[in-house]
Amino acid sequence: MPPSLRSLDIQNCEKLLRNPSLTTMDMLTSLSIIGPYHGVKSFPEKGLVLLPPSLTSLWLWSLQSFVTLDCNGLLHLTSLQRLSIDNCPKLENMVGERLPASLIKLEIWKCPLLEERCQTKHPHIWPKISHIQGIWVEDRWIS
Repeated sequence: MPPSLRSLDIQNCEKLLRNPSLTTMDMLTSLSIIGPYHGVKSFPEKGLVLLPPSLTSLWLWSLQSFVTLDCNGLLHLTSLQRLSIDNCPKLENMVGERLPASLIKLEIWKCPLLEERCQTKHPHIWPKISHIQGIWVEDRWIS
């Protein structure tokens, strides 16, 4: 892939998602990961998904088996400002310390299990996201 690439959509291609060259793409600022990726239960998978620290926007869409967001796996994304998660019906957990401090907007749509936990400020979820200025869940701001 060209190192000057700024935006990339990866749709249902696990080999590309796990390609080590992603971390060397210093100009990449926007990444969309579009499922279904039936084998992906946690994201990012430890030691497998290597995201470039230059990302400012990350969109996770239609990951049908996605259950857990690993916050620690995203902490190296010190420029990340926007995280959008859409149509991940099994997503309900966030593990790790918290999402990156640079994050200013978190958007969650069609993830009913996680939406409920965010809206009720669940004690296992809220400390990981409460520092984010704008949290949009399905149809309203909650922060």
